[in-house]
Amino acid sequence: MLGRPSKLLAVGALVGALALSACSAGKSTNSGAAGGSSVDSQLNKVIKAGTIRVAVLPDFPPWSVQKPSGGFQGYEVDIAKDLAKAMGVKLQLVSTNGDSRLPLLKSDRVDVNISSWTATNERAKSAGFTIPYDAHGAGVLYRKSKPIKSYQDLAGKTVSVARGSTNDTIITNDFPKTKVDRFESIADAIAALKAGKVDAVVESSVTVRAEAAKDSSLAAVGGPPLVPSLVSMGVLPGDQIWINYLNNYIRNLIASGEDEKLHQKWLHDDLPPIVGISGQPTGS
Repeated sequence: MLGRPSKLLAVGALVGALALSACSAGKSTNSGAAGGSSVDSQLNKVIKAGTIRVAVLPDFPPWSVQKPSGGFQGYEVDIAKDLAKAMGVKLQLVSTNGDSRLPLLKSDRVDVNISSWTATNERAKSAGFTIPYDAHGAGVLYRKSKPIKSYQDLAGKTVSVARGSTNDTIITNDFPKTKVDRFESIADAIAALKAGKVDAVVESSVTVRAEAAKDSSLAAVGGPPLVPSLVSMGVLPGDQIWINYLNNYIRNLIASGEDEKLHQKWLHDDLPPIVGISGQPTGS
């Protein structure tokens, strides 16, 4: 007589388990990949809007610069154009600087930063980063009338940087005996050097060499770049669906040779090898 109730209890337990499993599966399906619902992801919002809003720097040639006409050109601008084309949407470029990158994302004024944003561990606490599409380090530019022979000579000098940039962090953390004069833009930091307001400016090694090449009164400190860094696209943290898409785009950009082509076009140099290695997918 006990056999039948036992079987009924077992069936009831099985039905309950299946119902719970189905409920969990439904939640999993709705939430998509880790990092939120696919409906809530910026990827879906961009596709639905038909426009991708990309933050770029207005004063960082050859990566990105704003022309007198108001338009932008440069290596990262071309990447932004290619990304929009790959997504089948229109492109809207938005000017940013070191301090406004994250606020632009948080206020939903841009969808992604392609603004030479180096993916430091500290920044990754508050922003989401993709795999890198470029890499570069810092250089030191000075006036020949007041030469600086080495990085160590920066001690006791006044150095200009763009506020909130990686170069700001490098000088602040690694050169404590150097006085830092912060400016709102890269152009202003360089102008301060030319005007004799500072002893040197710390900027991308490519920018430093380019400035020295076009102004005979300036020179760059020789040697390898300071603190080579990986450059990634930046988005809001937690949106793994959007990050996954952008990672996939960057891998294809690298694998197709398009990233190398654009790098040669604007920087006249090979894409750093570490970028190609970082862009390789893991597993088989």
